[in-house]
Amino acid sequence: MSTIEIISTILLNVIPVIVLVIPYFILRKKLIGKFYFRIMLGIMVFYLIYWVLPIIFQLNTTPIELQIQPSDQGNIAFGIGYIIAHFGSLIALFASYPLVTLPFIFFVAPFISLIFVWRRLRKEKKINESVLSSLTYEITKGPYQKVRTALEKGDWSREKEILKLLIVLFPISLYLLQVILKISGLESVSITTGETALGWFIEILFVYLATFIFSLELLFSSQIALKGRAFGESVRNQTYKSLYTVGIPISLLSVVLFVVEDIIEGSSSLPLFLYFFAYFIMASIIFVLFLKIFEPISLLIFIKIIDWWKNRVIRKKSLQTKNFYYGIVFGCLTFFIWFAINYIAFNPLYGIIFQNPDSIIQSSNFVPPSGVNLAQSLGFDVMIIFNFVALTLISLLLSAIALRYCLKYVRNILLGVITFIPTVVILSLLLLNFMVPLVNFAPETYWITGQSSYTSVFGFHFFTMRTASFTAGLEGVLYILAIPYVSTQYIFNIIIWTLIIYYYKKDFNAKNIKLDERHFEKIIFSSAPEFLTYEQYAEKKNRYLLVRKEQLESSLITGEREEVKKIITSLEESKLLEDLIPADEKEKERFYFTLKYLYNNNIIDILKPEFSYIFDRVEKQGLYIIYDDGRGVFDYSFVQEVIQDPGLVAGMVSAITSFIKETTRSQDLLKTIDHGDITIILEYGKRIFGALFIRGNQTAELRNKLRIFVERFEEKYKSVLEDWSGALVHFKEDHLLVEDIFKEA
Repeated sequence: MSTIEIISTILLNVIPVIVLVIPYFILRKKLIGKFYFRIMLGIMVFYLIYWVLPIIFQLNTTPIELQIQPSDQGNIAFGIGYIIAHFGSLIALFASYPLVTLPFIFFVAPFISLIFVWRRLRKEKKINESVLSSLTYEITKGPYQKVRTALEKGDWSREKEILKLLIVLFPISLYLLQVILKISGLESVSITTGETALGWFIEILFVYLATFIFSLELLFSSQIALKGRAFGESVRNQTYKSLYTVGIPISLLSVVLFVVEDIIEGSSSLPLFLYFFAYFIMASIIFVLFLKIFEPISLLIFIKIIDWWKNRVIRKKSLQTKNFYYGIVFGCLTFFIWFAINYIAFNPLYGIIFQNPDSIIQSSNFVPPSGVNLAQSLGFDVMIIFNFVALTLISLLLSAIALRYCLKYVRNILLGVITFIPTVVILSLLLLNFMVPLVNFAPETYWITGQSSYTSVFGFHFFTMRTASFTAGLEGVLYILAIPYVSTQYIFNIIIWTLIIYYYKKDFNAKNIKLDERHFEKIIFSSAPEFLTYEQYAEKKNRYLLVRKEQLESSLITGEREEVKKIITSLEESKLLEDLIPADEKEKERFYFTLKYLYNNNIIDILKPEFSYIFDRVEKQGLYIIYDDGRGVFDYSFVQEVIQDPGLVAGMVSAITSFIKETTRSQDLLKTIDHGDITIILEYGKRIFGALFIRGNQTAELRNKLRIFVERFEEKYKSVLEDWSGALVHFKEDHLLVEDIFKEA
């Protein structure tokens, strides 16, 4: 290679990456910029593993020539078109992860989390209504609100921990897979010389591992608790600790066995192991990059399952099935729209773009039956883009949007899903031989990689990694293990993306309602899709929440009549609709139309209940924020008289936590101190921890509030607490923050 060829090759291969990075510098300070950063980082990692890493394994292989017609030599437009299509196919392949692969993880994980909850409940004498009713959880924000908060916070600690665990577990898993392959007679061959069952199954292996690990994360993020004691975090931490304790030595042993096997058998499986290890890391990085984007929907599914389990008798009685036919109608309509799109657009367009598709597919083989020309290589990249857009993106969006509108009319998520999905599945199976199905249960699977190549389209040798493929056939044991993923991923994709569309614009709001002197009910509301009918409004027990829009322009109120102004003023804090409805029938009707007017003018919003739970009321005594060296930072008394000296409390709690940690040699932090009728709840930040004194048993509700207070307090005084001098003057006004977070209703 000449100097100009080396420089030109580097520039032409790097330019698409530079183009990808430029928008980030424009958007980086905005919320969309933080989201774009995750996508950009994922694409770059994907680029390195799929297009750059294979170069290392092909250094001793002569690059193949992507042949061109003599007339095309120096055709810059043709060359640029190839580079664009090549990078476009890479983005399409990358996009299949968040669109197709990851939804399986985020849909199945909540059901595995439920198994952990069930196992915890079995420790009680009997799983009955009383035990189930004592299950509580923490979800007060909608999916969009949670994603926004997570992105703005920019904390990557959870992602790092999950990534580390996945990397630890990979060598064990791969070694076990190779043993299975040997037993079943399906030993994989070199990634650069033929078919590989192991290669494609690595993706499925990753999905199964990530699903299990994320199910533990859901227990943590949901703050699931029984009788006021959160157990999700401890289950997660104990499982992680066990996996690290066992996984690290066994993983190291697995790597040693790979090396020994290579030496004894004189094989070359170690480079293959390294390649798959890099691929697994890539998949893991993409997973953690999108963790906080998908987690709120998974959390919603998990809580809905728990809520249904707790109230299954009531739910079954109240389930309205009269609108079930909407699911069937929308399912049929969706399928026939898909049929029309295929017949009118996709099939003719496919025939025009790919006049000889079989030749293009054959030329894409890593070891093609004959030479490869640049036009065929470009054609395969365009085919990847076309198949992604037409057969994945459009079919998925069509199904998700149709099911979302189906749910609007069915008015029950479970009923809508169990009528819509079977309809499209049955129609897909019936017409499988006549068209591309809307739900594909047997997708053709290929292992896509890059092959060292060059072309002289620019008038000099331009070296690149052309897109090449292997048929990834799964047989025997691997085929059986792959069935749960392959046969359900398209269905789960539709459900997940439907829920994302359905809940994306919904605002969530939580309200505590006093039931009696000992109990509160926490109801989590979400935005109603449309204004209530008069029948819903006039129900004896209508549990809807009225809230005033946060950013309400004064000009919208100025010209209103006094009655309207009075309602708007009364909604400075959210109110239950049942508490505002007048008793007189005429006034009740008048009030309904006034509310409808306010709703239509975007002045108020109406929220419907999503789920609820009951928790015990406790008497709060005092709140203390303590520095990590034992000094008191801030204190607040919830009762008239001061019952504890702040300095003594700080020293006492700090001494107890240090003593228990030293004597037990446990890495777990002390969370609760019980002393007769007084309980001390502890929550920890980075430089401080909070101690809340209460009279009675702790509740998950109070622990969550304490956690939120510690997080906000530490975030507010981050710079002060970094190297705190001991001055208390900074924290004098934080009683307002206490009153805001710890208010009960």
